[in-house]
Parts: sequence; C-alpha cells; structure tokens
Amino acid sequence: MIQSLKTIKNRIRSIENTKKVTAAMELISVAKLNRIEKPLLALKPYVESLGEIMQKLISDFPQVKHAFLEERLTPERIALCVITSDSGLCGVYNNNIIRLAEEFIRRQGKEKILLVCIGKKGFNYFKKQGIEISNAYLGVNGRYSEKLCLEIYDKLKSMFISGGASQVHLAYTHFMTALIHKPGVEKFLNLERLAKAQKDYITEPGINIILDELIPKYLYMKLKLAILESFTAEHSARTVAMKTATDNAKDLLEGLVLLRNKTRQANITQEIMEIISSSEALRG
Repeated sequence: MIQSLKTIKNRIRSIENTKKVTAAMELISVAKLNRIEKPLLALKPYVESLGEIMQKLISDFPQVKHAFLEERLTPERIALCVITSDSGLCGVYNNNIIRLAEEFIRRQGKEKILLVCIGKKGFNYFKKQGIEISNAYLGVNGRYSEKLCLEIYDKLKSMFISGGASQVHLAYTHFMTALIHKPGVEKFLNLERLAKAQKDYITEPGINIILDELIPKYLYMKLKLAILESFTAEHSARTVAMKTATDNAKDLLEGLVLLRNKTRQANITQEIMEIISSSEALRG
C-alpha cells in the first residue's frame, strides 16, 4: 500500500507538471493566433475582390497575352508548394495537408513533381519519400514576414517563367473558423480564363498596362493569403490541442486525487486495525 501511494503521488506530480506546460503553450498559441488573425481577416475580402476584377478582365479580353496566362504542356513538371508547420503538438493539422498533398502527387505522378516546402514537417516527410525538393523554408515557426513571402513568390514565379515547371500549385490549409480548417490544393500558375463575359466598359490606360500591374499584384496577394491562412490554422489547431490536453490532465488529476485519498484512508484504516489487533493480543 505504501508503495502504491507513492506511485500515485508521483503520477499526480508528473501530470501537474504536464498540465502547466500545456496551459502555458495554450496561452502562447492564443497570443500568436490573435496577432496573425487580424491581418488575415483584413486581407481576405481584398484578395477575393482583386481576383474577381482580374478574372473579369482576362476573360473579357481573350486576345490579351501575358506570361502568367500561357498554358505550357512541356516540360511536364508540376511545382507544388506545401505549407506545414515547423513543430508538432497541433493535432491533425500537418497530417491532413500532407495526406492531401500526397494524394495530389500520386495522381500526377511522383516523377513529375517538384516540391517547394514551407515548414519542417512537410519537408521531413517528403524527403523520406524520395520526392525532389527544389527549395525548403524552415524555422519559420508560423511567423509571417513580407520578406519570406516575397522570396517564395519570386521562386514560384521564376520556376514557371523559366520553364522549369509547366504548372504551379499550392497545398495549404484554409482557415474557416477557430475550430474549422479545410486543407486544399489550388492552382497558382498558369492563370486560367473563365467563360467570356459581356464587355460593357472601356479601360484606361490600355488593358495590357492594367494587367501587367494587376496580375503580379494578385498572385503575390494570393500567396500571402495562403501563407497567412496556413499559419492562422496552425496556431488555432495548436490552441485547441493544448486546451484539450490541459482539460484531459485536469480530469486525470481529479481521478488520481480521489484514488490517492482512498488509498491513504485505506492505509490509515489498516494501521488502526493492526494497532487494535496488537492491543487485543497483549490483553489475551
């Protein structure tokens, strides 16, 4: 019984320490989430509106040519930019996007894929799969910076323009709400025209000048939105995971404290019974 009580106390101490760590990590994740969610919510409607304007223009002026609109069939290389986290403890966040990216790679053919990895989790996983990795951006830890975004944008753009990749896709996690995240793979380049719309306007300056300014701006903002959404979803997933771990630790502690009290009471009862038995034996 004494050894049993000691074991229970050690388990209680261990779980209390774990609870302190998970609670601290939850607070850190909440702070990071609040910091990155504001620019995301501000950027999202802007990028959606910018995309609608750009799509209307390239569809209404089918005669206009632009490097980012060219459909390239050769070489049959597809650049896939996969955005994951650098660290774990964020539930199924990384597993979901890696699984989706893996399905995309399987459909396209492993030999056709050229990866650009953001985050150690995706990099470490696909490196073991033997898939060619062109560039990796590690140690970001869910911190967005314009320098990082510009560097990745220049890389993806140059891969397409130089002919190193005939298409560029983004695999990232859409941030819907704090509890809902949706992983997806979207085409980044080339841009595709939709059905021709009714043109009832004129452009000033010329359409070529407008698209030369608008298309690169839209693509950069689209990439920025994808990175912000992924990082926001990462911090949100880690917040939920750490809160769940903290709540589970509390439940375990309640059960162990109850067990400790019962064990202690049983020990006391046992000692009393031994004293009474010894006293009766001396009298007899």
